[in-house]
Amino acid sequence: MAFMETLLSLIYFLSSALLLQSAAIHKSPQSITISLIHPFSVHSPFYVGKNITEVQKFNLLIQATTARMHHLFPATTMNQGKYWNGSSEVDGIGAIVEYTGVYYVAEVGIGSFPPIPGPKGLPYYLIMDTGSHITWVQCEGCNPCFPLTQTPNFPFRRSQSYRSIPCGHRECPTPRGDCYGSSCGFKASYGDNHGPFIRGTIARETLTFSSDRLGATESFNNLFLACGLQSHNMPFAPPNKVAGILGLGPGGPGPSPIWSQVLKKRFSYCFPASPDTKSRLYIGESARMVGPQVVSTPLLKGVNPSLYYVELQDISIAGIRLGLRGLFLFGGCIIDTGSPLTTLIPSAYAVVRNAFIQYFEHFGMQPYGSGSRPRDVPMFDLCFPGGPPGLRFPTMTFHFKGADFVVQPIGLFAIGADFVCVALKSDEETLIGAYQQTEHKFSFDLELGNTGTLFFAPDNCGAPT
Repeated sequence: MAFMETLLSLIYFLSSALLLQSAAIHKSPQSITISLIHPFSVHSPFYVGKNITEVQKFNLLIQATTARMHHLFPATTMNQGKYWNGSSEVDGIGAIVEYTGVYYVAEVGIGSFPPIPGPKGLPYYLIMDTGSHITWVQCEGCNPCFPLTQTPNFPFRRSQSYRSIPCGHRECPTPRGDCYGSSCGFKASYGDNHGPFIRGTIARETLTFSSDRLGATESFNNLFLACGLQSHNMPFAPPNKVAGILGLGPGGPGPSPIWSQVLKKRFSYCFPASPDTKSRLYIGESARMVGPQVVSTPLLKGVNPSLYYVELQDISIAGIRLGLRGLFLFGGCIIDTGSPLTTLIPSAYAVVRNAFIQYFEHFGMQPYGSGSRPRDVPMFDLCFPGGPPGLRFPTMTFHFKGADFVVQPIGLFAIGADFVCVALKSDEETLIGAYQQTEHKFSFDLELGNTGTLFFAPDNCGAPT
């Protein structure tokens, strides 16, 4: 229970992570590669052990999604806007990403510490978040601090590649009022006025990422890194291995997101469905997607400038269009790595829910009612008793502007020995979460189009760990 409470607090806070180590430093790298870890993987810093049941895992995803929506859209900002179309850096990065708890995480090496040969950095787990743009790590000398085990708070004073930025210097990316003492400063809040809050300094530092070559790493210097020195209400309870955030959001006040510090401003990821596999996050040139199955849709600006939006025109269940055009608020649909599950606005959800009920009626299946649901069924709104032999599961297609995103059954249903649940939620915003994104590769090209373009295609996302 203590773990679940901690995890739910963390979910409210945000969404994914990284580790860096080193080899040769590149001033103009073509690509950064980062390994991704599945949330329920034994390699995850959030690993909950073997005793958690499938039902408990699904319930964590449901509760996490609710908390994430409260974080992204506090009541004071809900439904107040619409989307609109808008219009000395490294060239590429990459790292391995894994899914931890309900977050995909990666390991990243930070700093340079001789006498270790080369600029090898200390390894840290950072949460990968497309809903925020600042990359930060908790640093030595913090007060107050959140607990951090396995690795120390980042000892920036001993790192030979750490370069501080004075307050008011032309390189400082934040307003002068955000200075931390005499240094360029930052502050970031997650949620409402009583939610998690962190502040500290901004510097230039060497980060080390995994390489496409087996067992190799590559280091890139002079990247922006925020150093957390004061944390409040951070949802990291001991034992905690997460040291900070890897921000991949569209941008905003403060240091540029990692993707904007490369010559090819794009990043891509591919979430594996199995906790026994790892995938990769690419930043830079290697994030480019080509192939006969690759489709694209324009990115839009939305009510929350920290999120990625696309235009959703309709939804199909089992290939049958539901005629939802016009139901979505200005057509906006969020693509988010930090929300485990997909949410639909109530009017659209009701139509989708009814379409699933009608589909499963053909197999003699009726949904559980409020009085007939067994206790060992996940807390999804729409669940059925286990299906008959020969049951064929439907697909769900999101019809974006110019492209169709087809969610296969593996990313659409929660299936147990005695239940079949539709892994969707009704909420105040339409958002496609990580569970529905599994076994697809997504590439965000922030240079193509007015505000960028989203490319995607089905993919076998993982290699065995």
